[in-house]
Amino acid sequence: MFLNILVGVDESESSQRALAYAVELAATGNARLTLITVAPPVWSYVTLAGISSDLLSAEVDRWAHKVLNAAVETVPSDIIPHPIAAHGDPGPKIVEELGRGGYDLVVLGSRGRGRAQEGLLGSVNGYVHFHAEVPLLSVP
Repeated sequence: MFLNILVGVDESESSQRALAYAVELAATGNARLTLITVAPPVWSYVTLAGISSDLLSAEVDRWAHKVLNAAVETVPSDIIPHPIAAHGDPGPKIVEELGRGGYDLVVLGSRGRGRAQEGLLGSVNGYVHFHAEVPLLSVP
């Protein structure tokens, strides 16, 4: 039985399915449900394209809060979601939150990239799998 569940949310379909699984698990076990969205870092190279890094950072923050608020709205009223908006690389930030929050399960969607893309771009699931000290439910 899981009593404290962390679920990662973004705009992907697999993330929406992961949230649905996490909600079902939380409802079944009367568990605490925390939703996390991680706004990716804004690299200083964007200034070479004539874009203000502060402006882009603010836009990324708005995106993260929009995604988080949309996810919170899908949670049934009998479950109280606890939203967290973080900034940085998603894998390390999720693992950091796992260590801080005393969670006993993390639920993530998997993007379904091929091996070549995953090798080049990395995988949040892969990072969390190898660094988390709690079970990971990966939803395709």
